[in-house]
Amino acid sequence: MDRALPIDRQIAKWSAVSVVFIAVTYVLTGVVWMVSGGLSAPAPLEPAQPFLSILEFLIILTAPPLVILVAGLHRCAAEEQKTRTLAALGFMIAFATLTTAVHFAQLAVMRQAPAERLGDLKVLQLYPWPSVSLALDFLAWDAFLGLALLLAATSFQGGDKTAPTVRKSMLLTGGLCLTGFLGPMLGVLQLQFIAIAGYAFSLPVTCVLIAKHFHRLRSSQQE
Repeated sequence: MDRALPIDRQIAKWSAVSVVFIAVTYVLTGVVWMVSGGLSAPAPLEPAQPFLSILEFLIILTAPPLVILVAGLHRCAAEEQKTRTLAALGFMIAFATLTTAVHFAQLAVMRQAPAERLGDLKVLQLYPWPSVSLALDFLAWDAFLGLALLLAATSFQGGDKTAPTVRKSMLLTGGLCLTGFLGPMLGVLQLQFIAIAGYAFSLPVTCVLIAKHFHRLRSSQQE
């Protein structure tokens, strides 16, 4: 990772920081929804308006910095790791494309469609489960994001002493996402909370560690 250009490290660092800020806002929005009555909602994964639209907008904002982050990690990876980090970038692009399309359709079509047309647009509805749109979003956040993180973790090999911690955190986050994917696959949606723990809580922690790792590398090179 020490072969990368300084600008590559800076791009990766600030992309990670961006993900952290958006994720914190996402979690706080979810907390406000739960405090305002979400805990007693009949469908625990179905936020009410206006919280749903806010969360969908934040999801759209999260996708680009995650792609840029993995692109930066690919640039920083050692030559022998680049096949895996390139595959990670491919999965992250698939994740970003899929989840952005799903939630943009919700904001641009479903939220603005007149009530008499909702029946014609039923295939686009996220809720109630099971739905095609929510299944595609689970595919993005559980499978594609999980695989991207597991593969990208290989870029943190040796060198700086913080690299093993970052790698373990990425592996944990990716593993949680993939484990949660069993929920929609098996029809036990409660297992989806495992994936939520991965991308809503473990992922921001991982991004903090990545940002600190690159900040430390830059500081050590300036000494």
